[in-house]
Amino acid sequence: MTTHVPSAGSHLPRVTALLVTAALALPLSVAFTLSSAADASASCVASPFAGRWRSSDDRLSRIDLWQGEDCQLYAKAWSTCEADATRDCSWGSRSRAVQSSPNRNFRFFSYSWNNASEVLQLRLQDKSHMSVWDHTDYTSGKKVSLTVPMVKD
Repeated sequence: MTTHVPSAGSHLPRVTALLVTAALALPLSVAFTLSSAADASASCVASPFAGRWRSSDDRLSRIDLWQGEDCQLYAKAWSTCEADATRDCSWGSRSRAVQSSPNRNFRFFSYSWNNASEVLQLRLQDKSHMSVWDHTDYTSGKKVSLTVPMVKD
């Protein structure tokens, strides 16, 4: 009875085939992972709050709301410019993350000033109307609140 001992050369085609398969599968795996990440960011649930909202109140003339790549809703508030009433002036260079609540028609975001803190509470009335309650607490103890109706552009 003879025992067959495979030679080292007989494994070469198998090893080569395995390496070629791995070399082809890796780029496909990377491409699939990258496209899956892009699809995931594109699959954010569209927020009914997203858009440009306007009011006739110079103190809060506009709010821009948009979804970031992380699906988080962001906001920037604007007032009518004092020097040029035909323009809106931003409340700052940074956008603000909008916070959620259990009520899907309610969101809020805030600003911190050197002499006050301000919270804007957004209440969606329908797809094109929103009510904004703007509340400011000054360090002096003074409190100011106003409600501004807004319409989506």
